[in-house]
Amino acid sequence: EFLYECEETMAYSKIELRRFRCYETTLVVAYTRPFSQSRGAAAPLSMKMVGLKLSNDRQALHDRLMDMRNKIMAHSDTEMMRMTTQSFDVSMREGEPPVHLIQTVFDEGITLLGALLIETNELLQEIYQAVYGTLHKELQANPELFNIRIDSEAARAARNLSR
Repeated sequence: EFLYECEETMAYSKIELRRFRCYETTLVVAYTRPFSQSRGAAAPLSMKMVGLKLSNDRQALHDRLMDMRNKIMAHSDTEMMRMTTQSFDVSMREGEPPVHLIQTVFDEGITLLGALLIETNELLQEIYQAVYGTLHKELQANPELFNIRIDSEAARAARNLSR
């Protein structure tokens, strides 16, 4: 919802763009988390698990979001990197060897804007409905399966808690 505040035709300060980029990163990482392999016993979520067959356009958008997560936000793959570097001379005195510094600028732009943001939101809703429907059906048949508490030792340590 916060990304809808970013208008495609507006010029924004670097600070504002960074704020929008944080929203975009949060959206992509939160969306892709269930579909990504992680350490532990749970297998990644698949559309088949929730009986959902995405249209070709929606599947392409899902794949694009997964690529954004894997190649931009969670990692820094060069094939999707957007940055520039430039050296500049900061020498103070003539006749002395030059002193060069480098300036690196990463793209602060937003990818999910306008129609692509709307399509992403629609994809989120479609998958949410399928997941919720599947879980609700299973809950009605086997409510005891949903009495779960997971609080790993590593999670407690991260919160500085002792048992």
